[in-house]
Amino acid sequence: MLRLSPMKQTFLYPILVFLLLIVFCGGVVARPSDPPAPGLVYYCTGGTDGYYHKLKTCSELKGCSGIVMPVTPTTAKGKGLTACPVCLSEEAGVSQPATSYTPRTSSSSRTAVASAGAATAATSASSYANTRYQQQVERAQQRAAREEERAAKAWEKAEREQAKTQAKLEKAERKRLKAEKKEEARLMKQRAKEMKQEAKERKKAIKEAKLAAKEAKRLAKEKRKEARLNRKQTASLKRDAATRIKQEASDMRVAAEDKRYEAEELRREAQELKREAANRRKSIAMEKKRIEAEQRRQENELKRQAAIQKQEAERMKREAEAIRRDAEAQRKAAKEAEKAAKEKLKEARRAGKG
Repeated sequence: MLRLSPMKQTFLYPILVFLLLIVFCGGVVARPSDPPAPGLVYYCTGGTDGYYHKLKTCSELKGCSGIVMPVTPTTAKGKGLTACPVCLSEEAGVSQPATSYTPRTSSSSRTAVASAGAATAATSASSYANTRYQQQVERAQQRAAREEERAAKAWEKAEREQAKTQAKLEKAERKRLKAEKKEEARLMKQRAKEMKQEAKERKKAIKEAKLAAKEAKRLAKEKRKEARLNRKQTASLKRDAATRIKQEASDMRVAAEDKRYEAEELRREAQELKREAANRRKSIAMEKKRIEAEQRRQENELKRQAAIQKQEAERMKREAEAIRRDAEAQRKAAKEAEKAAKEKLKEARRAGKG
């Protein structure tokens, strides 16, 4: 079953009543043409000619694609409509037929008089029937006019309600769009705030990574400096050992075989020191490469770089301390070897003199 909204029911009910009345009146009053409703005019809701029509049977209304609505002339003029010239011409050309009856008279026959009396009675009855018929037609037309006027008012009221509803819908739509824009602006502002906070945190992490890289570079520089000092010390020890060996060799040419053996031992010890120094340089170079690789890896891993660099720095510090201790031990060993060599030379000389 088709369900209609209350507004549509309010609008359609008078129209249906009006149509039923027209059909009923058309069935009861079977006249070839009905006179127009007093005080009402008609216009087509789907037309664009801009006319209102005084006659509902106007030829201009036959091609109406909408609904023929009855309204008052004031309402029609308020809508910007003007009178239809076709209706005016048709109304001017219509003539009302006059109903009259002229009985036939005869001066010689009684039958003619009786016929005249019967005709007069028939004429009186016909006049009464016509009068009664005209009264019924007028009442039906008045009722139809009232219904048409009610339908017109209902139509106008429905149009006003529809306009109000449309305005409310537009207002609600504007409010919704405004609320959506406001919510979107709030979300964008929140997102910008979050991005700004992320940028701050990222800058802070980059700054910490740069500080850690700078600290690692400083430690590596100190380690390279210490390695250079160790190389210089090793070179000076080698030069001193070579000088001492040469001097001892010139003094020990006349010495015994055991002194030459001791000299060979000293040379082997010097070679060992040289190999150790070379190994130390290689280990320092490898350590340097490893530190550089560690720095590149730390640049790619910013979050873990600080902790890793700290551990690496501590390990490098321990290695540097171990290298320093090894160098000190080597210096002590060289001094002891030099002292032992001097003592052996002295003994060898004393033995050679003896």
